[in-house]
Amino acid sequence: MKKEAAPKENAFVSLLANIVVPALILTKGAKLCARLFGAEPSAALVLVVALAFPTGYFVLDYLRRRELNWISAVGFAGTLLTGGIGLFRLSPFWVAVKEASIPLFIAAVMIFSRKLIRTFLFNETVFDVPAIEAAAAARGNADEIAATLKRCSRVLTASFLLSAALNFALARVIVKTDPELDSAAFNEEIGEMMALSWPVITLPCLIFIFAALLILLKGLEKASGMKAEDLFRKK
Repeated sequence: MKKEAAPKENAFVSLLANIVVPALILTKGAKLCARLFGAEPSAALVLVVALAFPTGYFVLDYLRRRELNWISAVGFAGTLLTGGIGLFRLSPFWVAVKEASIPLFIAAVMIFSRKLIRTFLFNETVFDVPAIEAAAAARGNADEIAATLKRCSRVLTASFLLSAALNFALARVIVKTDPELDSAAFNEEIGEMMALSWPVITLPCLIFIFAALLILLKGLEKASGMKAEDLFRKK
């Protein structure tokens, strides 16, 4: 019996739960509560509520799709680290270290693992992998697919290294308040950093991802002899 495909992740809901809502809560939540209820919640409570959204999204998405997305898992770990830094009132420097460590970890795995590129790009959710590999093997081009994936892996590794550098720089520029001295200001700076992460970090890295996708498509076409539209998985 054919295994039923897992429901697709909703990118818009993911963006709201992981970036938009937490950023708004961290930057505006305390002041909004003060206006509505006449009392401002503690900075620790604001931080916990804000980080509950990406945490809750990670858990609910797993329960809905019954599929552990390891990229989301890494993001979930990052959320827990952010909460730990705030609640234990560590130096802002550790925020920058945490922000850089996650993409650096992924880049390191990309370097030493040949399978990760299949998770990011060449996977059966998007491509008709069995048909492509069979066509390439019939033409004696199986090694060409491996070479193409290796080139794509290098491009994606570069994107994560860029992300690490930008993450560290953004955190150092924005998050300057020690949570031990002013946890409310620290929360606001974390929220501002999260809000700016999309235009400052994600968009430049998308250029690398787009380049890797073009390399992949051209390489697969050449190796398999299939047309571009035939490479993708049919619904």
